[in-house]
Amino acid sequence: MKKIILVILSGIALCSSPVWAAPELKGTPQDLRGFLYPKDKIVTITAQAEEKAYSDKAIVSLMITTEEKLLSQAIDKNADLRQRISSALRAKGLAAEAIKSSKFSSSPEYGWFGSKPSSYKVNNRMAITIDSEKQLQAIAALADEYREAELSSTVFEHSKKEHLNQKGKAKALDKVLKQKAFYEQSLGIRLKAIGVRENQFRHRPTRGAEMLQRAKRASEVVEDQALSSVKYKAAAAPKSTSFDEVRYE
Repeated sequence: MKKIILVILSGIALCSSPVWAAPELKGTPQDLRGFLYPKDKIVTITAQAEEKAYSDKAIVSLMITTEEKLLSQAIDKNADLRQRISSALRAKGLAAEAIKSSKFSSSPEYGWFGSKPSSYKVNNRMAITIDSEKQLQAIAALADEYREAELSSTVFEHSKKEHLNQKGKAKALDKVLKQKAFYEQSLGIRLKAIGVRENQFRHRPTRGAEMLQRAKRASEVVEDQALSSVKYKAAAAPKSTSFDEVRYE
């Protein structure tokens, strides 16, 4: 019985052993030369360029939250507060088209007994486009004045994004043409452009801006942990916000 088992295992080992193979090229020297060195003499010249600029526009999100026992009262209060904030911002010089509101959403809070909500909460986000720090200060002052209003986020943009993309593209193309002239002069050849392939342009924060953002997030985490450890939530002080530095490449 032991001999039979050994023979079976040996057979399995032989059947499962890997078999390696490598491709083989056959043909005349001319055929092999055409395979290894194609007749088409095509070279690819690549170049990169970037443009750095400071964002000159920001979209500030202001969250408006109202709560009342009746849903209709919560909706009316939310709309009235948004109207007062819009009027105050227009008085500060902001254009009406720069102030936009999203559709409201309600979230009922249920009481201890029964399924009937004890109150209704209505949330609405206002998106305000600004182009100066003075306008940002005006929004922060309104957030401090109304407890129902809270600054939720700030997104930085650049109004001349397309112009900067075209400028970066021109710089990259100029580098390609200089490389072409260098190869032609050095090698005694003539190069002719047959196609241009563009990578997608993108914009991202510079290294300094990324470091500031990481430091800001780290400080917010430490602050939240400190507040939760003492079970005390202090009033949030207005944070200084600077316009981000953006790199277009």
